[in-house]
Parts: sequence; structure tokens; C-alpha cells
Amino acid sequence: MKRIFPFLILLMFMSSGCKPTYPKTKVSDSIIKLCRDEYNTEVKVKTMGKTLGVHMPVNNLLDSSLQPSEESFEKLGNVLHVLSRVALSTNADLEFITLVASDSKISGFELVLTRYVKDIKRFMVGDISRGEYMKRMLFETRVDPLVLLSDLVSKDNKERPQSGEFSIEEVHLPDFLAKQISRRIEDKFKEDKHLKENFKVTAVTGEFSPKVPNLERGILKFTLDIIKKREMNNTLPERTGPPPADVFSLVWRGVRNGLANLKKRRQKKFNKEDILPISLETVRKMLRRYNFRDFGEIEILDTNTGKTLTINNKMIY
Repeated sequence: MKRIFPFLILLMFMSSGCKPTYPKTKVSDSIIKLCRDEYNTEVKVKTMGKTLGVHMPVNNLLDSSLQPSEESFEKLGNVLHVLSRVALSTNADLEFITLVASDSKISGFELVLTRYVKDIKRFMVGDISRGEYMKRMLFETRVDPLVLLSDLVSKDNKERPQSGEFSIEEVHLPDFLAKQISRRIEDKFKEDKHLKENFKVTAVTGEFSPKVPNLERGILKFTLDIIKKREMNNTLPERTGPPPADVFSLVWRGVRNGLANLKKRRQKKFNKEDILPISLETVRKMLRRYNFRDFGEIEILDTNTGKTLTINNKMIY
């Protein structure tokens, strides 16, 4: 039943016998009106190729720790909902929606949220879970440190005037996947119980290089800065001195050693050589989920060992 309801909603959006609810000539005006009428929010709209971009100023976008505030997330969610509705029921050729949010009182910081329209459709018909759907959204920040610092130290807390223009870039699927997969690799090492005990993630980046000599298609490149944590001695301290003469001490030594050995067997051990294959498995899994084949090679570089793992397209499928 949970999957039937969103499917019916999608059918209403996409019924072939009806004209599009939001014709491509009125997409911008429709988004501005929906945000204003339903959420009392003013936005600006721009289209670059197949990417629909919206800018919105937000009061208190950042909290005291310079992280997006809970209050701002609700406002962002409302506008993302409008963008999704329009993207699902327009005849405009859209592949991505991008929301750019800036703090109305602090310059130099922007939050950029990007969704793939096909992911929205798949979620609506129940083809992907809510958790997976959330992980597929790109969450990026743009920071101008000098401008941000200047505003933070200023005592002037007035709203900054918003310019009539904002910048967005057309999003392409290879670049979108490279960024998403790099975050998935980072999350894998940070969230897996055993991996986070063995490794510390400093940074993971991903990019797509479309023009490569001797290759018809481009390369997906991932650069890893993941450090192997120092192995801790988890065994109980050994007793020093002459061997015990009493029976109790002999029994205790046996029990102690048995517990230490059991703990060793239960604990998963990873070496720095495991970083590349673990990362490759995440890359492979995500490319298969998207059925993305428009690449020639995958290159994964471990900056701490200097080793590179390179495989071609055929080894993924």
C-alpha cells in the first residue's frame, strides 16, 4: 500500500492524455508563484541546459557552529518539494534540479542541493527507499572565506541586499555520480562499525575527466586520503615475574588468555591494502544501481600509499 500511493501520485503528474501542468514556457513563473503562495518564500529561477536552478535567501541559514540550522532545513525542504512537483509535471527537458541557498545576513556562504529527476521519479513509484533517496541528493557548500569572515566579525546584523543574479552550472550525470560516489566512499569508512575502528577519513574527492587520450570515453577518478589507525594492543597485560605456584593463579591465567584470544577472533582486522578494494566495491555498486556505462575506466588513487587501482568498464558489468 505504501508503494501504491506515490505511484498514483506520479500517474496524476504524468498522465499522457493531459497537457503538462507546468508548460516549459511557464516553469519559472510557476515556481515563483508556488513558493510565494504556499510557503511565503521569494525565489529566483534560472535554467542552464537541462538543469533547473533556484536561488533563495534564508534567515539564519547557519547556526552558531556554522552548520545549516534546523529552521533552514524546513524551508529548504519546502522549496525542494515545489521543484520536484514542477519537474515531474512539465514538458521541459529537465535532468537535474539545483537549489542554491544563501544566508540573508551573512555573505560568502552558499548551500547547494542537487537532485537527479529520475531519482525523484523512482522514489515516487517506490523503486528506491526513502533512506536511499536522501543519500542520492548532493549536498555541497560554496565558501568565500574572506567575505564570510568579514561578515562574521562585523557588528552589523542587517540583511544584505540580494543581487538580481545568481550562478548555477549545468549538471551532468557523470559529474553528479563522481561527487555522490566520493561521498558514499567517505560514509562507508565513517559509518561501518569495523572500518571506522581501523581507518580515519581525511578527504575523498571524485571527478569525471571526459577527454582522455587513447580512450573513447572518459575516466572516473577518485582520490582517497584515508589513514590506517595505529593498531591498539587489545590484549590484557601479561603477568611478569616468576610463574605462579598456586592453583588459582594458574586457572586465572588460562581464563585471561582464553578471553583475550576470543576477543582477537571476534575483531575484524583491516590493513591499508584493503582501502582500494573496499572503495572499488562502493564505486561498482553505485554505477550498477544507476546502470551508468558511459565511461572508459575507473581510477582510484590512495594518496597515503601512492598506489593506484585502475579498471575498465567491462570489469564493472
